[in-house]
Amino acid sequence: MNFSRHCDLCENQITSLENGLTCNLTNKKPDFDNTCSKITLDKRFQEKLEIANLELEIKRRNKKSTHLTFYSNIIIGFSLIIGGYLFSSWTIYSLFLWTVKIGIIASGFTFLGVAYSKLKRFRKKYKKAEWEKSKIDEVLKKYGIEYFTIFDFKEKIHGTQEVIVNLEFKNWTKKQTTNTYKFDY
Repeated sequence: MNFSRHCDLCENQITSLENGLTCNLTNKKPDFDNTCSKITLDKRFQEKLEIANLELEIKRRNKKSTHLTFYSNIIIGFSLIIGGYLFSSWTIYSLFLWTVKIGIIASGFTFLGVAYSKLKRFRKKYKKAEWEKSKIDEVLKKYGIEYFTIFDFKEKIHGTQEVIVNLEFKNWTKKQTTNTYKFDY
């Protein structure tokens, strides 16, 4: 069993290079079957849950602009490649015109490479955000805790975005939590 997923959310977790992961209550390594009867879900749990959900929501909001950038770079890239090819006939005898033609085609391939790398980077970050959220959700499911998230994105000021994260819980000691996060992007 992967105890670290449970213990990462618990307030009683202690990690050290000597002993690794230990419980602050028992001073022993975690040892339980499916759930820990001594788990204390409080600030650490709440912060990790809010951040994981917020990161995934930000990725979802940026999905359209990432795809728009991808397709526009693809169109520009292919246009440059075709335009470079059709720049003049292949019977060019001027070295300067050959250099211009090859430069236009090369810049077209550069746009294609940029488009692919941006899309690949976005997908990698999106999958990581989904995985982080699913790790937390898997643990909460074992403890019967359900939640619902509400995000309130405020106006972006000088590149800083303020987001109010509201979580509503079922089967947890707290019924609702609200925190504000600011980030630059």
